[in-house]
Amino acid sequence: MKVKKMMSVLMAATMGMMIVSSGSMVYAATEDNANRGEGYVIGFSQSDNGNGYRQTVEAMLRDTSAKLVEDGYLAEDLIFAEANGDISTQVQQINDFILQGVDAIVIEPGSGNALDGAIQKASDAGIPCVIVNDGPVSSEAELCYQINYNWDEITGTITKYICDLLGGEGKVIELRGMAGTESDELMHQGVVDVLADYPDIEVVSEIYTNWNGSEAQQQLASVLPTLDHVDAIITQGGDSYAAVQALLAAGYTEDDLPIVAGDCRGSFLNWWANEAPEGYDTISASANPFNPSAGLYAAIDILDGKDVPNVMIHPVGIVTKDDVDQYENVGADEVGCPTYDWDWVRSELEAQ
Repeated sequence: MKVKKMMSVLMAATMGMMIVSSGSMVYAATEDNANRGEGYVIGFSQSDNGNGYRQTVEAMLRDTSAKLVEDGYLAEDLIFAEANGDISTQVQQINDFILQGVDAIVIEPGSGNALDGAIQKASDAGIPCVIVNDGPVSSEAELCYQINYNWDEITGTITKYICDLLGGEGKVIELRGMAGTESDELMHQGVVDVLADYPDIEVVSEIYTNWNGSEAQQQLASVLPTLDHVDAIITQGGDSYAAVQALLAAGYTEDDLPIVAGDCRGSFLNWWANEAPEGYDTISASANPFNPSAGLYAAIDILDGKDVPNVMIHPVGIVTKDDVDQYENVGADEVGCPTYDWDWVRSELEAQ
């Protein structure tokens, strides 16, 4: 491992490990990590992997990691630690990575602020942390880097599209994600901000699904019978096709099927392209599961001393009725979003 825990603070003081350049924090290459030798050791802290999106994330990361080991950038496969939705467990796992002396940590956070102490501890030990997928986090640690989304724009775009389709009035259900995560709060705010311009759109139920289809279907099976009518369901991701199934099970037909916002999952895209009522109009948007792989590439560039900004914005995937046919054969558990490579990470993210 290139950055040893017991040496890192001394190295920071004597070698100028951290310098400010163009408003971003640069991790200065040492002789050891510049030559890279047998490769870096990097840990991945995942808050939860209980849905198809996160499992796609993990599969993509494993593929990326294997290639990086083969090419000599990593000494061994990415070390995975999954917290099963428990923040205290995730904090402990990050602390364990610090004790192991890993060179960097890629973190999919389960909270916007509860990990700040662990991130600061890693930074103080000279270990860069790259936040992916569910940020932002509030940490101001010098070696904290973030690859975020404009979450409110994702749900804002979905909500405005649906409100306009409804002619500015109707009853909607909002399916939220994982309570307490910053991404859920920001996506919810995107919905709230748009609905402020549509006073005749009523949110008749707000349901947390943990971005999980089975949870969404179970919750909707209880809620839908209590409502006289629903015109649309606004989603964050991972539960759109489950929402369709729940609506059909509740008695809705092709003639009165509510608008369901898509999540770019193959299950929903396949249904929309092949089985939905003719002319069914909606919009599908999703975070891109490539994001954590981008974080892994960025972590290596940080360790190599390249100029990487502390905050980067990753694009999201959008599918409309005009291009849904392109995704009709996407695997049910896959996400219909573009994938990129290391050159793209450097030109489109690290150059921001």
